[in-house]
Amino acid sequence: MQKLNFQSKARNLLALQSVLKSAKVLPCVITSLSKLKKDQQGELKKIKSLHANTLIIRSSSKSEDSEASSNAGAFLSLANIKASDESALLKALQEVGSSMPHEDDEILIQAMLTQIKLCGVAFSVDKDNLSPYFCIQYDKSGSNASITDGSAKELTSFFHYRNAPLPKHKRLARIITLIKELERLFGSAFLDIEFAFAEFKGEEELFCLQVRPLVSKNKLNLFKALPKEALTRLSKRFESLQNSRLEVYGKKAIFGVMPDWNPAEIIGLKPKRLALSLYKEIVTDNIWAYQRDNYGYKNLRSHPLMHSFLGIAYIDVRLSFNSFIPKDLEASIANKLANYYLAKLEKNPYLHDKIEFDIVFSSYDFDLSQKLAPLLQEGFNENELKRIEFSLLNLTNSIIDPKNGLYLKDIEKCKKLQTSFKELEKSKISLIDKIYWAIEDCKRYGTLPFAGVARAAFVAMQMLNSLVEIGFLSKEERALFLNSLQTISKKLSLASCNLDSSNKEAFLAHFGHLRAGTYNILSPRYDEAFELYFDEKQNKTPLHQEKPFKLSAKRLKELDILLKENGLIVNAKEFFAFLKTAIEGREELKFEFSKLLSLVLKLIEELGRHYEIDKEDLAHLDIKELLNLYSSLYSKSPKKRLLSQISINKAEYELTQALKLPSLITHKEQIFSFFAPSLAPNFITQKSLVAYTALEHEKELEGKIVLIYAADPGYDYLFSKNIAGFITCYGGANSHMAIRASELGLPAVIGVGEENFKKYLSAKKLRLECESELIFCL
Repeated sequence: MQKLNFQSKARNLLALQSVLKSAKVLPCVITSLSKLKKDQQGELKKIKSLHANTLIIRSSSKSEDSEASSNAGAFLSLANIKASDESALLKALQEVGSSMPHEDDEILIQAMLTQIKLCGVAFSVDKDNLSPYFCIQYDKSGSNASITDGSAKELTSFFHYRNAPLPKHKRLARIITLIKELERLFGSAFLDIEFAFAEFKGEEELFCLQVRPLVSKNKLNLFKALPKEALTRLSKRFESLQNSRLEVYGKKAIFGVMPDWNPAEIIGLKPKRLALSLYKEIVTDNIWAYQRDNYGYKNLRSHPLMHSFLGIAYIDVRLSFNSFIPKDLEASIANKLANYYLAKLEKNPYLHDKIEFDIVFSSYDFDLSQKLAPLLQEGFNENELKRIEFSLLNLTNSIIDPKNGLYLKDIEKCKKLQTSFKELEKSKISLIDKIYWAIEDCKRYGTLPFAGVARAAFVAMQMLNSLVEIGFLSKEERALFLNSLQTISKKLSLASCNLDSSNKEAFLAHFGHLRAGTYNILSPRYDEAFELYFDEKQNKTPLHQEKPFKLSAKRLKELDILLKENGLIVNAKEFFAFLKTAIEGREELKFEFSKLLSLVLKLIEELGRHYEIDKEDLAHLDIKELLNLYSSLYSKSPKKRLLSQISINKAEYELTQALKLPSLITHKEQIFSFFAPSLAPNFITQKSLVAYTALEHEKELEGKIVLIYAADPGYDYLFSKNIAGFITCYGGANSHMAIRASELGLPAVIGVGEENFKKYLSAKKLRLECESELIFCL
C-alpha cells in the first residue's frame, strides 16, 4: 500500500478520493485568491463542474493542520453558498481567502452535504496524552459544525480501547474502521478526523470530511502505557465481584465514582497513591461500615466500600445500597429493596451522584409514605411498605433522640481530637510513630464520629426538605433557617472578608491547616501559600445578613402536632435544635479531623526531607508502607523501601493516567468501550492552578480563569490575554476551544453544565486540578 503524506486539508481529501474504501470523500475543487485573480472564469467553471446546488467553502491554509499546530478554527469557513449566485459565490471565496495570511493559501470548495443523520469528530488517540483510545463525539441534530464550534447541547461521546474488538454499534464500528484505514494510509496513529453519516442516493453513507495530523509535539505520550492485559484483568475482577457475598443483598454489583462517599469529588477521578490510600485508610476500608452499623443500619464491617480499579477509585454501589437498609428489616424485604435500588440506578445512570436523594430510603421524613408509594408498582405490597416505613422511623428516632442521640455522643467524642492534636505536635516520638498515631486518632476521634454526624446532618436535611415538600415551610423559610446557622464555612467567609495585616496571624492560627485538596500533599495549606488563596488588598464586601429565622408560637404548636402524628420522639424546639446541631456539627467535625489529617501530610513532608525524598515523589507513596514501618523492621533501610514503592506506584500511575472508564460501570464490556454522560466535564491538560475568575467580557483577564458560556472560535482573542485557564458551560472534548487549549497547554474545563457553571460564577477564586479532574471554589 502506498503511503500518503500529510499535505493541506484540501490536498489530503483529494489524495483520499481514489484510495479510501471505508468512507466516501466528496469531490472537491481547490483554488486560491491568486488563481482567481489570474483566471476568475476558469476557476468558476471548475467549481460548476461539481454540479452542486449548495456549496461549502473552507480554508486550507499552509499554516493549518500541521503536527505542530492545527490552528483549528483560526480561518474562515462558509456554508450554504448557492452555486448559481455568482456574486455570492465570489464574495464567499474572497472572504475565506482573505481570512488566511497568503494569497496562494488554498480555498477548498465542495458540495454541501445534506440530509445529515449524524456528524462528529474522532481522534485516533486521546488528544491530551495520546492514550490508546478511539475518542468519538457526535451530534444527531443534522448540523455539520455543532461539535467543532461548541454549540451542540446534546452531545454523545464514545470511547473505545484501540486493541479491543470492534463495537457492536454499527455506525461506531464503521467510524473506527475508517480511522484504522486512515492510519494505514498515512502511516500515523495520531489523527484528527471529521465525519458524517448522510443519505446519499437512497442509502446511508459514511463521509470523511477532513483528516489531519493530531498535534502531538511536546505532549505527554501514553500511547503504550496501557497494555490490554491490564484491562483484561480488570474485566475478570469486575466479573468476580458480581458474585453474591455473605450477608450482602442484590443480584449484581455496580461501581461508580460518585455515589455515597463520592471519591471523584473528594480525592479526584485519578488521585495519586497517597491521597487514594489515605482516603481508604481513614474512611472507606472500615470506618464507613462501623458508622452505619452504629447508627442502626445493616452491619457490613470488614467490607471495603471503595475499590481501586487500576488507580481510579470506585464505590461498590451494591454494598452502599445494603448499608442504607435498617438492620431490623426482614431479609426478604431487604433483598427486594437492594435489587430495586440497583435496577433503578441501572435504568437511570445519571442518578449516580444522587443516590441518597433519588434512589434509597435511608431515613424517615414527613413525606416518606408518598415517596414509598411507587414501590407498589415494583413488586412490593402495602404490608412491606409499612414495615419499611416503621423500620426507618425507629432508626431515625434513635438518631434524633434529644438525650441519647448518637450524633451527640459523636460530637463529644470528636472533642478529644484537640487534645490529641496538641500532644502529637509537641511529642518527641519519631516521625514514623507520630504518623501512625495521628492516623489512628484521626480515625477513632475524627472520621468515625464525623461520619456519624454527617449521617445525622443528612437526616436533618431530608426532614427539613420534606417540611417544604408537604407545605409546612416555604422555600424562603428554609433558606432563612440555613442562613441562620453558624457553620465553619460562614465563619471562614466572615474572617477572610475582614482579613488584614492585623488579624492575619490569628486567622492562620485557626484556619491555616486547611488546603484546597484535603488529601493531596501537593496542595499547599493556607499557612504555606497565603497569597494563593487570599489577598489582603482586595476590596472587602461585607457578608449579606438575612433577617433571623423564627416561627410563631402557633406554628411551633402545629409542628409539635405534626411530629407527634408522625411518631417522632422530639418536640418542635428539640427538632430545630437537632437540625442546627447536626448541620453545624458536620462542618465542625470535618474541620477538626482535617487538622489531624493535615498534620499527617505535614509529618510525611518532614519525613521526606529527612530521607531526601521530594514531595512530588511522596504523593506516590501508599500510606500502608509508612504504617507498616511502625510495627515492622526490615533489612532494607526505610528510605530504600519507600523509594522502591514510589517507583512502582509512579509506573502504575502512568497507566492510570492513560485509562478511560465510565463514571458508572454496570457491565464488564464498559471496561473496553463505553458512552460517556453528556454532561461529564472535559479537563484539558494535566496541570493545576489557582487564580481569580473573570467573565470573558471583562477588561482585566491576565492571569485569571475565564468563565465562558460556549466554546466557539470567537473566543480565540482570549489566548492573547495571557489568561491562566478557562471554564465553559457548554462544549465537548472535541470542540474548538478544547482543541486550542490542548495545543496551547492551557488548563481548561469544557462543558461543566449549567448548575456547576452557576456555582463557579459566584466564586471569586478557583483551583483547577486537571490531572485529578477537580475544581475547588476558594
